[in-house]
Amino acid sequence: MLQEKIPGVDAIGLEGRALSKYNSKMESLAKAAGVTPLINFFSVNETELPPLLEDRVISEHAARKVEEAWFPAQEGLRTVDTLLKVLAAQSAPENSTLVQELMEFRRVLESAETQKVRWHLGIDY
Repeated sequence: MLQEKIPGVDAIGLEGRALSKYNSKMESLAKAAGVTPLINFFSVNETELPPLLEDRVISEHAARKVEEAWFPAQEGLRTVDTLLKVLAAQSAPENSTLVQELMEFRRVLESAETQKVRWHLGIDY
């Protein structure tokens, strides 16, 4: 999710199924590499909460603490670039799909960095 629209950049259409499926692996790799895990960039606003509560993606307790946060693109790029290097050094069947999705994120974050637009990870319903 981008805080402001960037012409020609579709942040909402990013594929993230593999990143979601392998979230635990990606979080462990990020922590081991000393960068912020992608899940730490997740944020929602009050209008995005109802479907997350309904699908039990987020608990009611956690929802009470929700405050939308935006992050500099450079922080996301640091994590994405590090994860790309780590995955390139490993051999696992899912890595090619993860790399593909990270490259999509990288393209959006590069545009956001160029335009000085902040971002956060979201769930598209």
